[in-house]
Amino acid sequence: MILSIIIPCFNAEKTIAEALRSTEASASTIETIVIDDGSTDNSLDIARTFGPNVRVLSGSNRGVSAARNRGIHESRGDWIIFLDADDVLRPGTVEKRLAKAELAGADVVISDWEEIDATGETIEGSRRSVDWTALQQDAELAIANGVWATTAAILYRRSIVEAIGGFRADLPVIQDARFLFDAAFLGARFAHAAHVGARYRIAPGSLSRRSPEQFATDILLNGQQIEALWRASGTFDDARQQAIAGVYNCAAAGLLYANSPLCTDAFASLHRLGAVLSRHNRIAAPLVRTLGVSLASTAMTTTRSVGSWLRFLGQADRTSTGAGK
Repeated sequence: MILSIIIPCFNAEKTIAEALRSTEASASTIETIVIDDGSTDNSLDIARTFGPNVRVLSGSNRGVSAARNRGIHESRGDWIIFLDADDVLRPGTVEKRLAKAELAGADVVISDWEEIDATGETIEGSRRSVDWTALQQDAELAIANGVWATTAAILYRRSIVEAIGGFRADLPVIQDARFLFDAAFLGARFAHAAHVGARYRIAPGSLSRRSPEQFATDILLNGQQIEALWRASGTFDDARQQAIAGVYNCAAAGLLYANSPLCTDAFASLHRLGAVLSRHNRIAAPLVRTLGVSLASTAMTTTRSVGSWLRFLGQADRTSTGAGK
């Protein structure tokens, strides 16, 4: 049995060596594949110093989804871990995950993980685990409601990866979360390997932090796609409708603060569902209708105005149970 570790890499000269060293800590039969996504620093040269045990492929910059998908195509493992170039695997985690997969007959095994800062220091109290109660009750619903794990903590069976068909290039920020959802949607069996199996770097320059508009756009598009999947499969029940309403409420708020005209699409999606607006959006929606996106965004980012409106709303309607926050 072979396990493939696929590492997409773009300008990661400060961290790629540590990521690669962490793959050498496993005693299992593994292949490590680095897909250099058009780096302009020394990442490619550093990766090549690891010799024949690490296969290094390069190409033009096409984004992390394309890099991972190329890695899937080039790999031959029965199991796959997608390790980002600034994250780290913990010693022994591969064996523990594979053992859990065999014991549970699982397609997706998720370990716990800890967060590290830009310097590689562990952030105190940062051990993370998914909500296993929610995941076991309804994996699709749980993931749509925000259950997430870093890719470094996840072991995928190759057959489920191939059934998904790859990472989505149209969701550049949240493609990993969507990939996990797609596994659940296709009926993957999940199992928990209860150990810290990965170290996840909190990067101040990550795409989600650099581009809040793209992040919110991804949330909206992902919600629309998941809603369509659930409707087509005949599973769009009240719980799923509430989950999608929460997604749209989140997207609407994020897009408004980013001054994106797409916030009107998010509000339209909420209206189409007949969903209850979050507190924030019950203030924002009429402002968007009357003032337009730009002026409404300016108004809502005025701290005094937001605070006053939210205090008034809290006094006027303390019993609201609308989706989202």
